[in-house]
Amino acid sequence: MSSEYTTLPQHDQEEVGHTYEQPAKEPFYRKKSTLLLATAAIALLATSAYYLGSTNELSYNKIHFEGPGISGRHFLHGKAKCDQIRRKDKHTYPPAESRTINPRFVNGTAPTLFKNGYIFDGENEGFKGDLLIDQGIIVQVGGEIKVPKGATIVDLKGHILTPGIVDMHSHLGVDSWPALSGTDDTNEMTQPITPFVRSLDGFNPSDPAREWVLSGGVTSTLILPGSGNIMGGEAYTVKLRKVDTLSTNDMLVEAGVEDKWRYMKMACGENPKRVYGQYFHTMPSTRLGEGWLLRDQFAKATKLKDAQDDWCQAVENLPKYGRRRLDTPFPEDLQYESLVAVLRDDVKLNIHCYETHDLEAMVRHSNEYKFKISAFHHGLDAYRVPEILKRAYKVVPTVATFAGKFGYKKEAFQSSVNAPKILADAGIAVAMKSDHPVLNSQHLVYEAAMARHYGLSEKLALASVTTVPAKALGLDHRIGKIAVGMDADVVIWEKHPLALGSHPLQVYIDGIAQIENVDESKWSEQGKPQEFEEYPELVAPKVKAACTSDAETGVFSGIKKILLKDSEEFSAKGDLTMVIDHGEVVCAGHCAHEAAAFKDAPVYDLGGEGVVVPSLLSVGAPGLGLVEISAEDSTGDGHHNLQPDIAYAIDGLKFGGLHMDEAYKAGIQIAVTAPQSEHVIQGVSVAFLTGAENALVTKGAIIKEKVALHVRIGQDSKSSLFPTVSSQIGFLRTALEKGLADLFSPNDEFTLVARGKIPLVIEVNNRDEIIRIIQLKKELEHKGANIKFALLGAIEAWTVAEYLAEAEIGVILKPYLCTPVQWTAQKCLPGAPLSNETGLSHLHKAGVKVGLAALEGEDVRQLSWIAGWARSDLGLSEKDAVGLVSWNLADIIGLPNAPAGLVIYNGDPFEFGAKVSAIVGGGKTGIQCNPRAF
Repeated sequence: MSSEYTTLPQHDQEEVGHTYEQPAKEPFYRKKSTLLLATAAIALLATSAYYLGSTNELSYNKIHFEGPGISGRHFLHGKAKCDQIRRKDKHTYPPAESRTINPRFVNGTAPTLFKNGYIFDGENEGFKGDLLIDQGIIVQVGGEIKVPKGATIVDLKGHILTPGIVDMHSHLGVDSWPALSGTDDTNEMTQPITPFVRSLDGFNPSDPAREWVLSGGVTSTLILPGSGNIMGGEAYTVKLRKVDTLSTNDMLVEAGVEDKWRYMKMACGENPKRVYGQYFHTMPSTRLGEGWLLRDQFAKATKLKDAQDDWCQAVENLPKYGRRRLDTPFPEDLQYESLVAVLRDDVKLNIHCYETHDLEAMVRHSNEYKFKISAFHHGLDAYRVPEILKRAYKVVPTVATFAGKFGYKKEAFQSSVNAPKILADAGIAVAMKSDHPVLNSQHLVYEAAMARHYGLSEKLALASVTTVPAKALGLDHRIGKIAVGMDADVVIWEKHPLALGSHPLQVYIDGIAQIENVDESKWSEQGKPQEFEEYPELVAPKVKAACTSDAETGVFSGIKKILLKDSEEFSAKGDLTMVIDHGEVVCAGHCAHEAAAFKDAPVYDLGGEGVVVPSLLSVGAPGLGLVEISAEDSTGDGHHNLQPDIAYAIDGLKFGGLHMDEAYKAGIQIAVTAPQSEHVIQGVSVAFLTGAENALVTKGAIIKEKVALHVRIGQDSKSSLFPTVSSQIGFLRTALEKGLADLFSPNDEFTLVARGKIPLVIEVNNRDEIIRIIQLKKELEHKGANIKFALLGAIEAWTVAEYLAEAEIGVILKPYLCTPVQWTAQKCLPGAPLSNETGLSHLHKAGVKVGLAALEGEDVRQLSWIAGWARSDLGLSEKDAVGLVSWNLADIIGLPNAPAGLVIYNGDPFEFGAKVSAIVGGGKTGIQCNPRAF
């Protein structure tokens, strides 16, 4: 059938005013024989019409047909399509409490009774009670439930039970681990319009990420195509329970259900125009082109929809004309079928969109072509235009977003951590999502916890990963909350799910426990669920110079803990003090005498909960101070090519950028950044103060010009010059041996490394490559080298922890929470509940000096939380946790005498809820109060 859909059923043509040629009028005086012939012809025609099922061929409204019409099979097929289109009960469901069985129920699954726990149902405040699941659904909630025959009893010991987490944006199974060309089925980027492809056809049920993500409490997820295309294709919701058949169809949330929701992914803004304009040099290269291509497709889909509606109307009119079937089949075109379904509201449309004008463009398109938008994804600018979102066709889209990502491209540059709260206050439903593997969906609840820290209520934060995404997916009659009749997808948490470092103890999907070898007897007894503490705000002195660059002296009172490298003070009463004079600490702890000497100094009161730590330190975060927007080359220093000249980060350093400012506000006052290069040699790093205005105005802005020589071993350094890992290590060995033999100048970087003047930081992840580095160090030391190695990344370093400790090689883990995304880093440990240990725990126990680094520049401001997560996992002391992101790092890279700025929190810096109340040092003079108001 033509894609223009201009051919309509013949009776329709008449209804819409098409004219038909009428027989010419004959003279009244026609011969008698002619009249007889005409009479016979009419009789014959009438008889034929009768046998063809028509009795009105001679009526005024004539029906023309050239034959018996389409086949009965085709007619019935089309009529069934019409019946489906005109159903009034599509996607309507009986009350959940009327359900008696889950269509995904596995025969033989025993009932499970959860006792002695606290239930957070996804909608209401938590309450104490029991929960019974059977037949794959929840059958009783709250109170004390009698044990049914044959039931398994789980004593929760006071732990919290929540609905299964719902991730409404994931590429699990289509962008599988490890990242290989053979496992990448995310984007069909051969043309920008592909609404007809389906993630179902590329989904890999054996993606190792399934087990990891499930272990984080995620029970259901929407598997989307990527965002490289304007129309990316259809998406599908799956449950993460492993099925014996390894069937994708059997993993569908609505497996066994006829009336399934459908889903589609579209994208606007930077991604499609970059892919096709910048890389492929074809349309779209602008947002203008994106808009045209999208509208053109919807116009064609609308034409097909109208043709279908006309055909169905013709079917209804058949009895009026005495016809039994039509002459043309039901109009169909597979290329536009899914878009027509969007127009018929059979598809939940999910649109990747960031900026205000992109969001408004999609809202405009929705009203022009009358389609609903279920959710805008990412939407980091949506907080600026909630009223525009409310103009979308018929429904207000949910915003499925991140809590903490920012700045990685222009459309993410003006994001705000307050966005979820702003949107929620404006009446917009907010969901947190992972975009797995961009963020590991295993830790999706961390996004919800961050959103709560930034102002979203506890109830809405939990709803953002349960009830809100379930409703946006049209599945809130089955998943996303704990209530009678809902699917038996529940999670038992080790502590409050919104607490830093929380993880599940066990996960149930369809009433079946998912995590193997769980020893419930080892679960600790819990009291009442954690109530998140509201720490007191800093009370600043009411003097003109307070909290400014001119604040030369000050006394901080109401301090509970002081955690410095060489000292530690604690007071349960919160009566410690600290005296500051011209940026220097005069006294910290019990300072009555010193405070008396500064009796006229302004007093900054922390309300008894204050915590003081030294400046936090960032090492290894890519591009901090060298690039502002990683997707925009013009905003950064660039990448060094394969030329042998060694680059110095000091030469490309730029102060005052957004990433540097965000780091400073979060208490990361010192950063060490290396250049980025295609060479094995990355270059020489620089240490600087993140709060400095520039290198001339701010005294001490550059702490050290030459900190360390950085090199990189592995897949990312393969090039025409170093096509193999063996050639990379061979180059490194040769260069160090030459430096040791004085074949270079005394100031050559490799000579400095070989003589122990500066450390060598090696970015490497693979165990065997790390072993070779250990052996290389020993070989060089045997030849007289005094060499200091440090590993960066080091995902598999834990496997040789004892050897690293023996070789005195420090390790900077980047990131702390790794994933096996690299083929050469498959020994990454997932952490609880899948593994009792982490890479850090092995290294820490072996005595390796360890620090933690942010994976991306945007993550630097989360360093205190990363350390807090490690503290939660390992049971570290608070002082040891501080060391992971401060003095340990300084020791590893050779900055033992780094300036000791101070960060003063209004509560525990290793838990959500506390904020930086004041900063002393870090490149700014005076006392800076409340650098970020959250």
